[in-house]
Order: sequence, then structure tokens, then C-alpha cells
Amino acid sequence: MQTATRPSQGSLLTTLILAVTAYQLTFTMALPALPAITKGLGGDPGAIGLAQALSALAGALATVFLPLSDRFGRRNALLAALLACVFGSLLCAIAPGPGVFTVGRVLQGFSVVAMPLSNILTHRHLPAERFGRALGLLNMVNLGISGADTILAGWLADTYGFRAIFWIMLVVQAVAVVTVARLLPADEPDRQIRPDWAGMTTLALGVLALLTAVSNSSTWGWSSSQTLGLLATGLALLAGFVLVEKRSPRPMIQVGHLCSRRTWPLLLVPIFAMGALAGLTAFALPMFGQNPDAGLGLSALDYALLCSIPASVLSFACAPFAGMIAPKVGWRTLLLIGLVGMAAGMVVLTAFLPVLWAVVISTALLGALFSGFASTAANGLAVLLSPAENPSFLPAMMSCAFSIGAALGISTAVSVLTGLGGTSQSAFVVTVGVLAVFSVLSVLAGALVPDPSRTEVTA
Repeated sequence: MQTATRPSQGSLLTTLILAVTAYQLTFTMALPALPAITKGLGGDPGAIGLAQALSALAGALATVFLPLSDRFGRRNALLAALLACVFGSLLCAIAPGPGVFTVGRVLQGFSVVAMPLSNILTHRHLPAERFGRALGLLNMVNLGISGADTILAGWLADTYGFRAIFWIMLVVQAVAVVTVARLLPADEPDRQIRPDWAGMTTLALGVLALLTAVSNSSTWGWSSSQTLGLLATGLALLAGFVLVEKRSPRPMIQVGHLCSRRTWPLLLVPIFAMGALAGLTAFALPMFGQNPDAGLGLSALDYALLCSIPASVLSFACAPFAGMIAPKVGWRTLLLIGLVGMAAGMVVLTAFLPVLWAVVISTALLGALFSGFASTAANGLAVLLSPAENPSFLPAMMSCAFSIGAALGISTAVSVLTGLGGTSQSAFVVTVGVLAVFSVLSVLAGALVPDPSRTEVTA
């Protein structure tokens, strides 16, 4: 794909940083406000947990259709995602109950494609020696504005209520829409590309069925006919997707790529690692930290200051550093350093969950090791290991895997916690322990990821 004009490096990075910021605020600013949102919308933590999981599910579906950006333009795809985010923030700000709030969170979830689109655009427009630094910078922004956003969110939730948070999100997202429309050049349409509608639709329905079953497992039960039926339907659709792609003259995914070590181990990494991190930070830990009986009894602002800020600051510092050193130490080596450290931190957190200082230290290290190092390395590997004839393939699949992992982790945390009653300290410890198992599985997957410096990787 070509662009009508080549943007300057400064304007390109400025635009993409603002686009990524517009997306990441929907995630980071909501975290310290989860108990306030729960209380303000009826007091059902399961409903708010479901909204969080469905938001991640929407992100997974959006990334399934990301290859359409090759045909219709990456700027247009970015604008569509940001506009959906604006309307989602509006619905969350005015929501009278969990239903409208959930719809708003789903619309916000579509903006997750801002990150893979930004990765692709930086790789296309920047020289190779600047790609690593730019990727680290974007990943740094994707982790939060050095914690300032979570401090602001905690203060707003305590002082004005959760709705003020979403009004601020809306303003930033509207500015991002205008900036992308004005500064990012439009892509020239490539009429030779024909979207694989059958493949994308089959894959989207399969992912939708599987994650809907997981997301509602806490309400329906894992052995219910609805859960089992959707799980079976999802697996059948994914099997059908493979058959559709084999017979398609222009498949969105070469099935052989999915069987290659260049692909499947790398996709398993964010499914397990993001599952552990999202289940912890997007549900279990905010609920535990602000629980006055079974948890730490913190206010929203105190939680942001103690449990969110240290992780955000370290992630903010480590992400660009990781991008600079990755070409020297190796992208795969950096990935493993982050994953092993994350798994160790999750185990320590499980053992010392009731201890405030242990929670503060562990969450800070988790932010630095996964969000700073492993996530930066994973996004870089997705670009470097993607097939030359389809450069958006692996970044799109990687972003989808991050969203699937987030939905799986949040849904698992909601299911385990509510299944154990959700009111005791032991229930929170078991929930975090299950998420720690996810982090260990991510290390095993990361060990199978190949070194991108190799020219050939066997299937």
C-alpha cells in the first residue's frame, strides 16, 4: 500500500501517539474507578466484570477485520476505530445502568486496533534504525501517561464520580480524531486487494462464540448448556475457518503460516500473559485493593497512587529503553526476560496478597517486566516475523491475541472469584493464583518463539 504523501517523522509520531493515547485511556483510567462504577450502576461486580470482558472481546473482533486496512486504507481504519471510541465514551458517561455502559465499553474496545495500525505505519515510514525506538515510544504511551491518568481517574472517582472520567476520555478522543484526519495522509486505494469476507466472518464468529461463552461462564456456569454449546460452536467455526482459508483464492491467512513456529508460539504469549495481567489489573486487584473487609480497604485515589502509579512509571521508563536495546540483545531474549520476571512476580503476589507492601512492589515489577519489556518485544517480533507478502498479518493476529487474552483473563478472574463467593480473602488469593498459572504458561510459549534473525523457520 502506498500513501499520497510521506509524512514527516515528527508529525507521524505525534499523530500516532495521540491515537494510541485515545485508546489507552479507555483501559487505564477505568481501572481505579471499577468499584465506583459498580456502585454507581447498581452494585453488581459481575455485570461490570462482564462489561470489561466484552470490551476486550470487541477488540479481538476488530483486529480480525484489520486486514481490511490493506484494502481501504489504514488512516480510514484508524479514524473509524477512534470514532467508535468517542461514541462509546459518550454512552459510558450517560449510562443509566450496566446495559448501556456495556454497549459503550464494547464500542471503546474497537479502538484497540490503534496500536497495531501504529506499529505498521511506523515500520513503513521510519528508517530501520528508528523503528525500535519508535515502537518502544508507542508502547510506552500505550501503558499510560506515566500514571498521571490513573491518579486523575482515582481523584475524579472519589470526588465527582466515575462519569467525569468518561467525559475526559471523550474530549481526548475527539482531539485524536481531528488530528489523525488532518495530519495523517490518506492511503491510496489498492484495487487489486480483495477482502476475504468468508474467512474474516467465519473467524470473527468463532472468536465471538468462544469468548462469549468464557465471558458469561460466571453467570451461566461452565457446565451449562449455553456455555458448552457456544464453546462447541466456536471450535467448529474455527475448524471451518481453516477449511475456508484452504479453499479461498485470496485467503486472509495462509494456513501454513499458522502452523509455523514464526506464528503460533508468539500468539500464545499474549493470550496467556495478557490473560494474567488483565485478569489481575482490570478486575481482581482493583476489587481486592478497595474492598474494606476482605481486601486492603484503599480509596480509589490511594489505590491509584500505590498500585497503579509505580507500575505505570516503571513501564513508562522501561518501554523506550526496551526498544533501544532489543536490536542489540535480541528481541526474543528481551521477551523471555520480561515473561520470566512476570511469572516470578505473579507467584510472589499470590503468596503475599494480603500484605500491602508486597502488592505495591509486585505490581510495579509486573508493569516493568511485562508491559515495559515483554510487550514491546512481542509487538516488535510480530512485525519482524510477519510474512513479507502480508505485513499486516502477524501484527493483526498479535493484537487479536492480546484482546483474546484480556477477555479470557478477566472472564476467568470473574468466574473464579464469583464462584468462590467473592467476599473472602481466600477467594481473592485463589483467583490471583489461577492467573499466576497463566503467566507460567506464557513463559513456556515464549521459549518456543524463534529468533527473527534466522532466515528460515521450519513448520
